[in-house]
Amino acid sequence: MERLAPGAIVLFARNVSSLERTRALVSAARAACGGPDPALVCVDQEGGRVARLGFGEPLPSMSTLGAAGDSVLAERAGAALAYEVRRIGATVDFAPVLDLALAAESTVIGTRSLGADPDSVARLGAALVRGLQAGGVTATVKHFPGHGATALDSHVEVPVVSAGIEMLRQRELVPFAAAFAAGAGAVMTAHVVVEAVDADRPATLSHAVLTDLLRGELGFRGVCFTDDLQMDAIARGPGTARGAVLALNAGADALLVSHSLEAAFAARDAVAAAVRSGEVPLARLEEAAGRVAALRAAHARSALPEDAREDAGLGVEIARRGLQRVRGDARLDRARPVTVVSFEGVAGDGIAAVARRPSLSLALRRRRVKSESMRVALDPDAAMIEALVDVVRAQGSRDVVVLARRAHAHPAQRHAIDALLEVAPEAIVASTLEAFDVPCFARARTVFATHGDEEPNLEALADALLAPSPSTGSPFDRLTLRQAHPSTGSG
Repeated sequence: MERLAPGAIVLFARNVSSLERTRALVSAARAACGGPDPALVCVDQEGGRVARLGFGEPLPSMSTLGAAGDSVLAERAGAALAYEVRRIGATVDFAPVLDLALAAESTVIGTRSLGADPDSVARLGAALVRGLQAGGVTATVKHFPGHGATALDSHVEVPVVSAGIEMLRQRELVPFAAAFAAGAGAVMTAHVVVEAVDADRPATLSHAVLTDLLRGELGFRGVCFTDDLQMDAIARGPGTARGAVLALNAGADALLVSHSLEAAFAARDAVAAAVRSGEVPLARLEEAAGRVAALRAAHARSALPEDAREDAGLGVEIARRGLQRVRGDARLDRARPVTVVSFEGVAGDGIAAVARRPSLSLALRRRRVKSESMRVALDPDAAMIEALVDVVRAQGSRDVVVLARRAHAHPAQRHAIDALLEVAPEAIVASTLEAFDVPCFARARTVFATHGDEEPNLEALADALLAPSPSTGSPFDRLTLRQAHPSTGSG
């Protein structure tokens, strides 16, 4: 660390243990970085499945907050994220995600998005920025200029966004402009090719995107972080070291290398060589270093606000407000046992992996309802579907709740749900991830959309299933229907 002397360091879940040990790690790492002001300490603490710190009450995914649609609630969520980040001594949160939920096939963005409507995402994103920065944390809005209109994952390949420039201005750029107006101190780039701006280079490496569009047209003056230069969209193209040179020349200020010290040293050496050769003007390096130094100096004078505290119950409050009853009024009978059919599978991607999901069955048991869970593959084979239907048929007297996960992308899951509804027509179906699933459940009489499957979401769903009135949750409004039936894609 002393030899590399980075301007910022990034924590991942692998670096986090207890609160006290993590604080000590942050302090030691910051001291090892050197410099006149403490190095920035950054973390991906978005809420939902991307949350590297697990010390406080979990927040649901941003899609849940988007469904709730309340700016005050969003600002409280930003403050809650800031509290968690500052408690360990970190100063920069790589959040919020401002990518729009435009591609039903996308899993890399998915429930991390606040929604599909640019104006709604802009309003809620700006509120999150205000909450984070009032709590002493620099908000880093991402992934500029937008990763939501493509299903491809830049961790493994180079996605392409083919929307025209006017469409980008009316859609993807709206939330970023609002966040900058709200004072966001940092932005993170997307490793996506935006054809209307630069058809030859990913945004991270594009002067047209990072200088002409970001700095020129949108007037952003804060720190520009790259996304991880070891992601395959860069590493399998120009490579991490060469990518660092190109990103710096394009207008990035902080070059993120997340997994390998050897790659970080190589990137540093490549930048130094490019400056010596004149490929990268010294003034560009000084400009980038100056922006990072200014942010370091600002945080050297700040601390966790004295009145900061945990917002107890916020996660469940967001989940309850974001829960939507699409149709039907069926509720569970506390006197009858319940079978929860939960479609699950390996949920890992380049962002996060879920080792074990929270359980609706356990949430119901905590409410003194007899319940058992049947875990089923996301795409069950014919034999599994037949066995599942036989079990549910044999249990005829039980209530049935089906937890669907991306059924729109898993034909066998859709078939299994239809087969279950044949033998249990009163079964309650819940779309637990993106609302793109909802049109798949035309045969279900009662349908919920939770907009996330974290613990707060399932706790809120358990309450709604047992509520004496069917009015629990917010209405399934036109915004959500646009999420379920996006009229605009990457074209």
